[in-house]
Amino acid sequence: MEKIMDKSNKNWLIFIIFTLILSLIIGNRVSGNNILGGVILGLILFMIPIGLEFLKKRDPIKYYGLDFNSLKKLDVKRILIIAIFLFATISSIDHFVFNLWKILINQSNQISVGSTTLFLAKSNLFFSGIIVIFSGTLLEELWFRGLIQYKLKSVKFPKQLNPHFAIIFQSFLFGLIHFIPIYYGTNFQLKLKFWFFTYPTIIGLVLGYLNEKYQSLWPGWIIHYTNNLSGLFLMVILIRKA
Repeated sequence: MEKIMDKSNKNWLIFIIFTLILSLIIGNRVSGNNILGGVILGLILFMIPIGLEFLKKRDPIKYYGLDFNSLKKLDVKRILIIAIFLFATISSIDHFVFNLWKILINQSNQISVGSTTLFLAKSNLFFSGIIVIFSGTLLEELWFRGLIQYKLKSVKFPKQLNPHFAIIFQSFLFGLIHFIPIYYGTNFQLKLKFWFFTYPTIIGLVLGYLNEKYQSLWPGWIIHYTNNLSGLFLMVILIRKA
């Protein structure tokens, strides 16, 4: 019975990663003509494995630690401090090392789905952007810290995997999906493109560690949403000044 369950989890993990790659390819193709359309299509493809997972689990909300009892156990103040620290650190590197914000604004026509935040900030969809970031960050947390990290801890290759491996692997994939659209969709310098892989990977490691520590997706989602929302506000301010 245990072998059957392990094989099922392995097949399910392969399906999750395959869907991730498929959503990335299709989303990028569509975003060449319609950025928002590419984002929405990507989100829909993201939701298929999540929906199937929620149907399979008896109590998926509790399983992934998204119930209110798990939220009450968190030190929300500490988590928000981590979120602010991460955003401040990344923004400082962006500004002082790569001058990223200026490049993004000046070369916005080159950017595809990798800069959804910029697209939302420049359009009349600012408030819609808040909703998109809200749903997008939740789906990404369910995918990487949820489906992938949880599944990796439950399968054997051939023995039980270390939780640290699950954290590192999901953070690598998290960095990869942010890097590929920038790599193929822009004319940025290679070191700047590489930065779009580095910082999501670092964030993925932090969020994965918090997920493992608290056995809940709440910390990652709070930090992820706060970070992306702050980026949207900052981009709006910079665009108006420009």
